[in-house]
Amino acid sequence: MIEEIRLRNWKSYQNSTLYIEPLTFIIGFNASGKSNVLDALYFLSELAKGFSIGDAGACVRGGSDWIINRDEENCGIDVKIHNDDTDYFYTIEFAKIDEKLTITRECLSTTTKELLLTDDKVLQDKTLLSMTSYTSKQGRRRPLQVSRDKSALFQLASAGLLKEVTDAINIVLNNFKNIFMLNPIAPLMRNYTPLQKELKEDASNIAGVIAAIEESEKNELQKKIADFVRPLPERDIVRVWTEKVGMFGKDAMLYCEENWVDGKTQQLDARGMSDGTLRFIAIVTALLTLPEKTLLLIEEVDNGLHPSRSKELIKALEEIGNQRNIDVLCTTHNPYLIDSLGTDMIPCITYVKRNEQTGNSELRTLDENENLVNMMASGSIGLSMAKGRI
Repeated sequence: MIEEIRLRNWKSYQNSTLYIEPLTFIIGFNASGKSNVLDALYFLSELAKGFSIGDAGACVRGGSDWIINRDEENCGIDVKIHNDDTDYFYTIEFAKIDEKLTITRECLSTTTKELLLTDDKVLQDKTLLSMTSYTSKQGRRRPLQVSRDKSALFQLASAGLLKEVTDAINIVLNNFKNIFMLNPIAPLMRNYTPLQKELKEDASNIAGVIAAIEESEKNELQKKIADFVRPLPERDIVRVWTEKVGMFGKDAMLYCEENWVDGKTQQLDARGMSDGTLRFIAIVTALLTLPEKTLLLIEEVDNGLHPSRSKELIKALEEIGNQRNIDVLCTTHNPYLIDSLGTDMIPCITYVKRNEQTGNSELRTLDENENLVNMMASGSIGLSMAKGRI
């Protein structure tokens, strides 16, 4: 799993590191740089899928023009990944050359060995990057040439390199591919959707994804969703389910049933559900259906959720995440949500601030804050957050 990501001249950051726990929260003022961290991880995910660096940059908020920190010529991302008692370290650097985003350096290593790295050889063809890799246990190196337009990891995953190198490449690529940015858009979730296997980032096809699951597994999934969503509304949700519709049963709709008065219940389809309920269902469904070892990114995770329901959200993120080995990284402005985490989670909260002299964003874990004891003595972390102290 990804444990650290260091940003060098990435957007609003000059040099800052995020430590990723099984459940990590990023807090900070508007425009402090919270979203820019998630953008970096999403960028790596797109590169791992084979997108060109230009296309991956276009997928990031602001596009390629805003990726490199102002007044800087190049940019870099360093990642630490832990897998089966081995730490892997990956670096990618890029710059604007002839107004085009271009990879200038890429390397992969473990604690004890360099597996893949850019060499100093200057190629006549400037569209190619010169690299070397191990070809034997004795340390002989094999010269390689890769396109500067795509990640070397993606290009070399099936290049017949030493098994140790190929295995390491695939471990890193799989971790990047398993980054999933979830941004549930409630109005899009209210429609009939085709049966599909993979959840979209906006969760618009949630009904189709649940309905497409094998019947025995689907019933268990729907029960789990209902269990977590039940206390969300004022009147408890009894059931959450999907039904196939149409002559050929290739589309689906999402439904729920609520307790009402005098022992009666009320059934609603997604068109009648609140935005907060739909977003919560989307988050729980993502946790229950995404592949294990996913890094789930959720911006403004509590958007549309009543503050009194913060504990229900934390319970879902922690419980399902631990059960299915899914790490969750999210941003929030909600002080009630931060207080719901409890003091044991303080090391898992990172705050972002702009440096007063440079204007660059800086990441710090909350337990590094020199005023932490005073903040806790004067109230709570959430209160200090609401008053702008962090």
